[in-house]
Amino acid sequence: MKFPLRLYCFLFLVFPISLFALPVDLTKNWNVKKGWSEYELPMGSGWIPLETLPLVSIKSQLVFPDGELQQITMVKPFLLSEIDFKETEADMFSFHIPCISNVYKVYVNGELVDKGGALDNGHIVRNGFKRNILIKLSRNLLQIGKNEIRVLLASEAGEELNYCNVFNDFNSSIDRYTELKKVEEEYATFMLLFLYFFVGIYHGLFYWKRRNETYNFYFALFAVFLSAYLYFRSQAIYRWDVDSFTTTKLEYFIVFLTPTWLLLFVDTFFRKRISIITKGYFVFSLTLAIVQFFVNRASSIVFLRVWQGSVLAFSVVLFYITVRAVMKNNKDAKRLLVGILFLMFTAIWDILGASGLIPIQNLNLSRFGFLFFVLGIAVVLANRFLRVHKQVEELNANLERKVVERTNELQETLTRVQELKVQQDGDYFLTSLLLDPLNDSKKSHSEMIGIQSYTKQKKEFEFKGKTKEIGGDLIICDDIVLNGKKYFVFINGDAMGKSIQGAGGALVLGVVFLSFIKRTQLLLESQSKSPERWIKECFYELQTIFESFDGSMLVSVVLGLVEEETGVLYYLNAEHPWTVLYRDGVASFIEDELELRKIGTKGMAGQVRIRVFVLEQGDVLFIGSDGRDDLILETGSDGSRVMNEDETKFLQVVNDSNGELEQIVQNLQSIGSFSDDLTLLRLEWMGSTKRMRTNSLNSLSSDHFLYTELQSVLDSGNTEETYQIIERMLANENLEDDIRINLLREKSRISLLLKRFDSAVASLESIFPYFVTDNEILLQLSYAYRKSKNLSKAIEIGERLRARDPKHIRNLINLIECYRLQKNEDRAKKILSRLGSIAPENPQYLKIKESFG
Repeated sequence: MKFPLRLYCFLFLVFPISLFALPVDLTKNWNVKKGWSEYELPMGSGWIPLETLPLVSIKSQLVFPDGELQQITMVKPFLLSEIDFKETEADMFSFHIPCISNVYKVYVNGELVDKGGALDNGHIVRNGFKRNILIKLSRNLLQIGKNEIRVLLASEAGEELNYCNVFNDFNSSIDRYTELKKVEEEYATFMLLFLYFFVGIYHGLFYWKRRNETYNFYFALFAVFLSAYLYFRSQAIYRWDVDSFTTTKLEYFIVFLTPTWLLLFVDTFFRKRISIITKGYFVFSLTLAIVQFFVNRASSIVFLRVWQGSVLAFSVVLFYITVRAVMKNNKDAKRLLVGILFLMFTAIWDILGASGLIPIQNLNLSRFGFLFFVLGIAVVLANRFLRVHKQVEELNANLERKVVERTNELQETLTRVQELKVQQDGDYFLTSLLLDPLNDSKKSHSEMIGIQSYTKQKKEFEFKGKTKEIGGDLIICDDIVLNGKKYFVFINGDAMGKSIQGAGGALVLGVVFLSFIKRTQLLLESQSKSPERWIKECFYELQTIFESFDGSMLVSVVLGLVEEETGVLYYLNAEHPWTVLYRDGVASFIEDELELRKIGTKGMAGQVRIRVFVLEQGDVLFIGSDGRDDLILETGSDGSRVMNEDETKFLQVVNDSNGELEQIVQNLQSIGSFSDDLTLLRLEWMGSTKRMRTNSLNSLSSDHFLYTELQSVLDSGNTEETYQIIERMLANENLEDDIRINLLREKSRISLLLKRFDSAVASLESIFPYFVTDNEILLQLSYAYRKSKNLSKAIEIGERLRARDPKHIRNLINLIECYRLQKNEDRAKKILSRLGSIAPENPQYLKIKESFG
């Protein structure tokens, strides 16, 4: 049923907000016609009504001659209100298509806004099917009232011809770009992808060292293939700018073989052999994966359907092997069965959703099913180790009583223990191989910062003639670019626990931190952040990961950035030993209180504070773990140890060593022996930046040519006259830099008094690089931007100040007002609640709280 335009107008006048507020749902009431028509109105017998997407729901009504190109036209009118245009004043309209195939063109109000693929002489010469297409729409292209979307689709005979309704919970709609761009956020996918890849490499290293454990090899292939599959299912695959059918062939090759590796793993893990059924399925999958490279898209889809059917049979075989092992009272099989069932459920759900055999949505659950499966494998391996360890303890407890009558048995037991030791050292060795590329301070190529590091892990072991170390300390250095400026980024972490436990924490810390750095280096959106926001988001990402361990894995860190050009240090300290500054031959701490608990401690939301410290030429920073303080001074005759409890002793060592890293290590060893892992990072800033004196206006000598005029400015009470005098003085090209900068600062203050906010913004922006640690300038700049109606910039600077000082009351009040003006009530209320916990009796807080009702 089609509504007349008069009824649309009447509804628009009566219910303007409820009916036409964004988002605009595009999943219903389309008109479809065979053939391509760029201008024909959707009227007449040739048009087919499509009540709701997807397009395949009316496939039976779209009959095309055999062998000919399938072309259709889809048309849908939609309404936009004046309110919609007001909501997007600081944003823009955007059009989301969940998935489409194959060649397509999209018109809005007669204008071509996007296209994919290409046709030539009635055949497709470049495929264009995609997932999650996001099209930005110009406001000039749209109009208040009725608008039209027209989509032209084409596919070869036998291929899929479809416009999807929803993909990954995002349906087809028109909304603000800032809302729809969430479809491109794939942080969880890439974190899982990175984790699965490392799991695969980890088990591959196990197989490299233990060739008889072939199940590790198959499990490694399964993990790596699934990691590659997640990448091909992400939006990042479209950055290759190649024909989408080529990438689909690669994706199918990976998908067809992935279940095979899992079946081979389960077969060799439980039955120590490969059955004829498993071999047959492997040959079938490999043949299908290779042949599909040489067929057209229609045949490729047939191959996919055949493979999807085979996976259901594969699931039955996998379940049978596991249940058979359970019936044989295999403890590992009982624990692994839960993970396999969950993995099978998620994989079958995704396959059925993708095949269309059952009307369910493909939620891409298999990536999480594999995570649950990996946890099951970890439990199996841990219990296997504990069982062996328990057996060794029982044998040792009865050793003395049985020494005479069971000498031979004892020798056999000792041999088994030695084998376990070799295996344990092998585990340590493989873990250290994973940690080695992470624990690296040489990734940075900074010309302004001298970098030296020292690492000594407490746990030493020998494996096949190689002496290695393993522990929970970690140093990572690298370079990133934020807002066009180069920064040196570093982290020094100390994970809780000894040897393998600490190494596990360091491994997670290194992987997540390097993942965050790589996103920053690759994504332009990540490079537009302020250094305070970058550190804060990096900290919260690490906190989220470690908080999931429920307090069993904590990490202390110093995380920071140094702007290479100016030597400004931005950093935070989460219960790590205090940072030492060596300046002019004197060592001192640059911190004086504990502000953050270790990463992984629950209840740390809203407590992050970013410190800012300005380095001078030749300044040296020392960041180190608590191994620098935990020195064994002496050992008593009864085995008791006297530990160093004076954290200032390290300052004395730095002074005595003249800031040289090698000498510091030697002097520490002369004081006592190390009782813990030790890492030290030495950073020397070798740049040179002119620093401004903030009192230059008051310290002019009487013979200075501006002395009289400046004194009159400072003593004047007439703000307008003062403003004009400062403007006249700034026009003088002979002013010293100190005086010009401080005059601009005075001008910004007067501009705020005169409510000349644009002038205040210009002045504050120009002087901020010289007073980077001055939070008052940040507050004034945010306030001036708010009064200038630039809310996004005001919020950005206000949040930057909030990262530095979360308890700055005036800044919190300013941010609340900014978010209220931006119509972000939830964010405003959240900050208001934070303000209430800090200053519940503050008059402005009470007034704002009352205005919220």
